[in-house]
Amino acid sequence: MADYDLNYEELLAAFAADSAEDVAALEAGLLALETSPHDDELRRELLRRAHTLKGNASCVGLQAVADFAHEYEEQLERVNDGSLAVDAALVTRLLAGVDTLRRLVEEGSQQTATASRDNRSVRVAAEKLNRMLNLAGEIAIARGRVGQLLSTRAAIDVEELIEVERQVDALQGELQELIMRARMVPVGPLFRQYARTVRDLAAAHGKNARLVTSGDDVELDTTAVEMLRDPLTHMIRNAIDHGLESPEARQARGKAPVGRISLEARHEAGSIIIRVSDDGAGLDRAAIAARAAALGVEADDRLIFTTGFSTAGAVTDLSGRGVGMDVVQRAIEALRGTISIETREGTGTAFLVRLPLTLAMIDGFGVSVGEETYVVPMESVEECIELPAGEPRDTSGGVLLIRDQIVPYVRLRHHFALGGAAPERENVLVVQHDGARAGLVVDSLHGAAQAVIKPLGLYFDQIPGVAGSSILGTGRVALILDTHTILAGLAEQQGNTA
Repeated sequence: MADYDLNYEELLAAFAADSAEDVAALEAGLLALETSPHDDELRRELLRRAHTLKGNASCVGLQAVADFAHEYEEQLERVNDGSLAVDAALVTRLLAGVDTLRRLVEEGSQQTATASRDNRSVRVAAEKLNRMLNLAGEIAIARGRVGQLLSTRAAIDVEELIEVERQVDALQGELQELIMRARMVPVGPLFRQYARTVRDLAAAHGKNARLVTSGDDVELDTTAVEMLRDPLTHMIRNAIDHGLESPEARQARGKAPVGRISLEARHEAGSIIIRVSDDGAGLDRAAIAARAAALGVEADDRLIFTTGFSTAGAVTDLSGRGVGMDVVQRAIEALRGTISIETREGTGTAFLVRLPLTLAMIDGFGVSVGEETYVVPMESVEECIELPAGEPRDTSGGVLLIRDQIVPYVRLRHHFALGGAAPERENVLVVQHDGARAGLVVDSLHGAAQAVIKPLGLYFDQIPGVAGSSILGTGRVALILDTHTILAGLAEQQGNTA
């Protein structure tokens, strides 16, 4: 009986995953049908998805899902044979049916809900798995050779041992890259989920909009895809509320009455760029300036990322509470990414999100203070210099003049309360974030290296300036620094001092 229960749970989990794809395909297909009502292939695809969902639900004993899918399939049959004319009202009703299907599927497969949250799965091509297996075998063979060479002890051939070690390094590097790539998934399914969001939100606020996507095949770390859902939702809602004009206003400006929200993904310089844009009115710089004046700060486009900042005249379900873009920035930074703005009055606004390819690895720069080693994300590193001999040695920080620019610095020994005496020679690692620069004073520099990111325990979760950890080749733990938090804290200290 136990084996049967286990197999049924696995079957139900597989059904939940497959049916989620079918429901998403139904939703996307209906949205496409609204703009291409005479597409026969599209109508047949909708029917196939509903039929597959009905059959799969029957197989796992979810009769409520199967019954509703059967009724839904009959409605699609009428669409297919022309009995029902495709218009916005019909699509809205059919989309409501999709919502019901989604709810029934989720309710029917909730024995597995907790397990699916804790054990997310990623589909991996068989050829990748076969290559991983082959690499594991080759590494085992190479390790066997190392063992044989070491067993001779007195007659060890050092050159041969070095050569085998190089082979192991190369094989391990290839295996590591394959595993990293196995974590990557295309962003297309994530992007397409927002087509319904754009349609419904725009309609609810007297506007008309459609979603356009590009770069759907670009792959991103699966964890990043999950963590991007909320930030993308915030940006799209913001674009519909603040960016897009009403159909009448758009036509008066010579634009098409239907607004466009675009999601684009591309590779650039070892990173992933995700561009969220609209063809609306652009940022309201007059409103931003007025709000900035009320707050007593200088007007700047990036003020929209400030907590509590809002230019909305009234509170709606989309805006006015000053909550949104600050959340977006924090979420992007949690992914070790950055976000910037491009806007033109009357043309539209774009948010450019730059993310690392994977969240499991980091290109870092190693430094040490006393017995502790730290890793600084390489994208934050600008240069390394020696701390001038005349700088006081018993302070937590100070300022340097580097090429006619004043750069504040902080001693990591003081920041992390490590204690102990500093060496005669100290080094400065100059880092930057969002245009701000600062120096991290350390004992020694170890240079660039890749680090595998390990999660922090709850004990370290609240320590400012620490973003993660990694295991060094020596077996010791190195903390990965959050340069943004360190720089923000340093700027706050300077402001308080001033």
